[in-house]
Amino acid sequence: MSKYKAVVMSGRWLDWIPELQEASDDVHVVRAPTHEVLMREVIDADVVIGRLPHEAFLIAKKLRYVQSIGVGFETMLYPEMLASDVQITNTAGAYDSVISEHAMAHVLAFSRGIVRQERNRQKRIWSREVPVIQLDGLTACVLGLGSIGRTIAKRLKAFGLTVIAVDVQATSPPEGVDRVVKPDAMLAALGESDIVVVALPHTPATEGIINARCFDHMKKSALIVNIARGPLINQPDLIDALQKGTIAGAGLDVFEKEPLPEDSPLWDMDNVSFTPHTASQCDEGNHNIKQIFIDNLKRFARGEKLLNVIDKEKGYLVRST
Repeated sequence: MSKYKAVVMSGRWLDWIPELQEASDDVHVVRAPTHEVLMREVIDADVVIGRLPHEAFLIAKKLRYVQSIGVGFETMLYPEMLASDVQITNTAGAYDSVISEHAMAHVLAFSRGIVRQERNRQKRIWSREVPVIQLDGLTACVLGLGSIGRTIAKRLKAFGLTVIAVDVQATSPPEGVDRVVKPDAMLAALGESDIVVVALPHTPATEGIINARCFDHMKKSALIVNIARGPLINQPDLIDALQKGTIAGAGLDVFEKEPLPEDSPLWDMDNVSFTPHTASQCDEGNHNIKQIFIDNLKRFARGEKLLNVIDKEKGYLVRST
C-alpha cells in the first residue's frame, strides 16, 4: 500500500496521471476533476498538484506540499498557508524559452511597425510611412531576473541591445546582462531604456509597481512589454500614458482583469500589441512542467529536497545566485 497520496486538480495535467503514478510506488495519485471531488480527496492528501483554494487547504489534515501548475502561486498565500509548514513549489524553468520568445515577438512587432501595418492591412491601406526602428544599439531594461527574466535578457543581448536589469536578489550581472541595479534605482534605469520588459513575480510589494511615475521617467519613444502578471502595471496609468504619448507603445500578454473587458481602450490602440495570456502555451512547455511534477513526486517519496520551493514570506523563489 502506498505511503502517500497525491491529488491532481482539474486541468490538462489530469491526462498525465499514468506517468505521475509511475514516479513512485510510494505515492498513490488521485484525480480531482471538480471542486466537489477535491474537497473530498484533499482531506487526507499529502500532496496537491494545482492552485489549491483556501477552503480546500483548511480541511487538508496531512498536506505536506502543493505543486503549483505554473510559475504563479500568489493566490495560495493566504494567512493559514503562510503560518503552516506546507511547502509550495512552482514550475520555474519550464517556460523560459517560450515566454522569452513571446516577449521578443512583442518587441519585434513594435520595432518593425507590424502592429500598425496589420491595422492598415485590415483597412486595405498600403503605406510605407509606418516608422520602424533598429534594435541593435538600443538599451533594454529587464525588471526581474528570475529564470524567465534571465532568458529574456539573453535574447535581447543577442539582438545587440545593452541590457540593464532591476532585481532584488542579484549581486552581479548574469549572462546577457550588462548591469544590475537594485529596485531603488529602477526609475533611473527606466529613464535610460528604449525597451522595458516586466518579468517580476506578483507580490504585495510589486503590485502596481509600474505606474504613472514610472511612465513619466521613461522615454517618449519607449516600449513596455509585460509577460509576467497584469496587476504589476497600473492599467489606467498605462492607458493614459499611451493615449498622451508619454511612452510610445506596449506589448501585453497579461492584464489587470482577464478576459480584457470589451470597453477597454487597449483593444483599438495602434500602439499596442496584445495576446490573451498565451505566452506559455506550447507543447514543449507542457512537457517541461510534467517533468517537474514527476521529479518532485520522486523527490518527495525519497525524502529529498524539492525543486523550486517558494519562500512564502517573501513571495518568490529564492535563487542560489
